Amino acid sequence: MLSKLTARSFIIWLLVSVVLLALGTVFIGQTLWLTIPIIAGQGCVGGGGLCGPMAPVLGLWLQPALLLASVCLGTIAFYRRGLAVGSRFWALMPLALMLPNLPSLFVLGNLWNLDLGSALLFFPRWSALELLPLLMLGVLFCFQVEYMPGYGGSIARTRLYGNIPIGPLYVASCLWICSDLLLASAPNLGMSIASVQALRGILHYPLSLVDGQVLAGLPPYGQRPEMIVPLGTLVNLVLFAVLVFALTFDGSGRLRRAGALIFITSGDEDDGKPLFQARSRYGR
Repeated sequence: MLSKLTARSFIIWLLVSVVLLALGTVFIGQTLWLTIPIIAGQGCVGGGGLCGPMAPVLGLWLQPALLLASVCLGTIAFYRRGLAVGSRFWALMPLALMLPNLPSLFVLGNLWNLDLGSALLFFPRWSALELLPLLMLGVLFCFQVEYMPGYGGSIARTRLYGNIPIGPLYVASCLWICSDLLLASAPNLGMSIASVQALRGILHYPLSLVDGQVLAGLPPYGQRPEMIVPLGTLVNLVLFAVLVFALTFDGSGRLRRAGALIFITSGDEDDGKPLFQARSRYGR
């Protein structure tokens, strides 16, 4: 049985997961540069020998291992931290956000048979923005959420000013951006691929930035966008900002926690007598 994680312990888990993700993507070249001489030993002399042939072969095995290790550690960390803040749901976020992004993450770290310039202009921006909600929630979990003024027992119970259900809205936006994992398995459940593509287009409708203008959908005529932001990701980040404000500055969660306590009150049979009385020194 996995135990709960404190905010301080979660920081270590999150850092390890992020480092593994970085080593398997943008720093995959540096990772291979450090790893291959260790494996080849004296076979690498002056950058030649076995180093050249080993690089693409080792990269095919090392990169998936690093990315999957990052997913596994992130899932365990979010699950254990979710236990401390009243929800196990957050364990699904690393899976649901990172696994559908694996193709673009592979492109981000691919050093062979691909123009690195085109990769850095397009794919990393898409995948990094889709992973931003996960990273932002991870930063929030690095703080003691369970002791914040607006915390009402779980993230889903968070209310802004006691009435606005910002917690349920944020959870709904997380389900929105995590729906890719469910859509990926939908054809195995009998749903047609055309229907899946249409549903994915509705749920993950993008906004693109071209020449300083924000366009709904992808730019026409095959233009390369400067940035692509899925609509669900944008909504999630806005709701996340409001959630942080409610947790940090709104004290209604503290009042709800206090309202859940059991108060001992006197009944009618007490005839108005005080519940506790001071005893005299003689025991009467």
